[in-house]
Amino acid sequence: MNDMEERLRAAFDAQARTYEPDPHAWARIMERRPRRRPARWLLAALPVALLTVFVPVLLNGGLGRNSAIDPTGVYQQLMKERRPLGEEVTIDNPSEGKPLRLWFAKAKLGYPELCVVVERAAAEPYGNCSDLYQGDYSDAWFVGSTLRDGAATAMDWGVARQDVGAVTGVTEGGKEFAGTLRSPDGAPYRIWTVTYPAQETLSKVEIADVKGRNVGWGTRGMISPAIQPALGASMELPEGVSVRPVRSKGGQEFTSTRAGAYVGTLRAPLPLQPTQTISRSGVIVGVARKDVARIEVSVNDGGTMTMETRPDPWNLGVALFAGPSPADARGNGYRVIAYDASGRQVHVDTVGGTNDDPRPAVGEMMTIPGTEGSGRPMRVWFNRNNEFCYSGGVVPDDWSSSTSCVKSFREGSFGYLETTSYLPEPGVVSYFGPAGEDWETVDAVLSDGRQIRGSFLRGTGAPRPVWHVGVPLGAEVGGFLMKLKNKPVKQVPIYAKDCARQAARSDTTRHTLPAGVTTLLAPNCVAFWERGEVMPSLPGPLPGGKLSDLLDEERPTRWIDGYKSWYGYALAGTVKVEATMKNGITATADAAPDPWGQGVALFAAPKPTAKEFTGSNVVLKGYGADGKELWRKALPPS
Repeated sequence: MNDMEERLRAAFDAQARTYEPDPHAWARIMERRPRRRPARWLLAALPVALLTVFVPVLLNGGLGRNSAIDPTGVYQQLMKERRPLGEEVTIDNPSEGKPLRLWFAKAKLGYPELCVVVERAAAEPYGNCSDLYQGDYSDAWFVGSTLRDGAATAMDWGVARQDVGAVTGVTEGGKEFAGTLRSPDGAPYRIWTVTYPAQETLSKVEIADVKGRNVGWGTRGMISPAIQPALGASMELPEGVSVRPVRSKGGQEFTSTRAGAYVGTLRAPLPLQPTQTISRSGVIVGVARKDVARIEVSVNDGGTMTMETRPDPWNLGVALFAGPSPADARGNGYRVIAYDASGRQVHVDTVGGTNDDPRPAVGEMMTIPGTEGSGRPMRVWFNRNNEFCYSGGVVPDDWSSSTSCVKSFREGSFGYLETTSYLPEPGVVSYFGPAGEDWETVDAVLSDGRQIRGSFLRGTGAPRPVWHVGVPLGAEVGGFLMKLKNKPVKQVPIYAKDCARQAARSDTTRHTLPAGVTTLLAPNCVAFWERGEVMPSLPGPLPGGKLSDLLDEERPTRWIDGYKSWYGYALAGTVKVEATMKNGITATADAAPDPWGQGVALFAAPKPTAKEFTGSNVVLKGYGADGKELWRKALPPS
């Protein structure tokens, strides 16, 4: 699918709910922030306001919306199933000369969102609410923009954590524009804005803490990924949707944005498929053949919405449409019926939902305790391929919550998933995964040293048990203790999502390693930088433990295949680490005892210039001071 948004959301799904044999993989992907080089992301500009000839008509009241076009009506519609979190902020919109309202809210299922109502000079106001899941990994991030064709001045806005002291907008050419931070009373985050000349589009924001120290930067690419060169000016549709034609390898495509944020990309309609639609960000956007005059969207288990199409202004022979989307259209699926100008039905298209029926189960399906009252219970089961399957869990409406299945068990391995239940308050985070027959206990270890004992489930006829443990929402988990029959307790670290944040704010001097790598032991992680740029980190010791507790004969080292270097820590006594690729390429790193008394050896070295150097097929060897081999293991990067 040529839809960048799907790939981005798939990545977020991985962060939120995907089982990994190594549970730290996704977090390190998110921590690997973009390199400090001129950004290549482009923002699809919002168009000059065009008069629109239709307003979505809602039939039977099934979508729970009205056609109110005043800002108050938009606000009321957004807040029908939400609760405000703190005060509202009203900001002058330099692109429209109208107010822009921002506030935080709790969604129906309890997760936090940032909501906006945008008033426009020559078009109807619109609003939307965006999830805040990036807050687990980012200090500040983009949410929206007022940028549009014909505007002399634009403003980007976003969210920052409470300990962010300054945000500065930076263009591709390196120009900087100071941002403004606002702290609404009672809000969980701060709101930042950056105003700039419209021709100087921002590519990122530099972030400083309250002491003025640079702690990283956030790319605009997560709300507006790079697109192909445009074939024409933007076209404005209802609900604040902007569509621009682009050229791709497959032909013509149509990229849609809303308040500067990417909605999706649609291909040109085909003879046998005269309509294509996307349901995302609170709207349904579509492209149709030019003979399609009217669209009806019937939501499964919901109502019907009618939209009139509008011919494209680029003479490409297509028609476009947009309208409000019900909250569960993406999950439950919907049906699209196309009519021509005479009222004749010309096409019916069924768009499947992400909440599809689960794959056939072997044994009884189980519900993870603690998720029953969340609004979307997490269900788990095993299938015929000995895979561990799961479905449900509280995720934003735009995210996929479809069934996923993974290889359920590898002898001696430990993998976990997690799901957050915000309701009933105060909420709980549930960790769970497949267990072996010889598993006796699984305990979650909190950052303050407390331990919470897990439990086991086994549905009737299920081939294996399932472990689970719930911790209070807001508590930080440092790792797990896993006990198998007749074996010592095994420590399993959990990757600290905010490792880079903690380390960047530390006043402790970083330890210098070869290849321009510096490192610092932070709570629950070991942070690394390469020539000042934050790099993926490694797991730290469990509360009360040491790094040496995380290494043994089965795992003598933990390491990272970095950008221009490779680095990590290994068993004490190691003075040299050798990595041999499957293609025969070899790299060597010197190792030395860590300066923190953690009982390990740290190493780092430049990567070979050969492009074939990769951590996916590598054998690592550790050597002692006498030159003898201490350990050898085929290990992928941690």
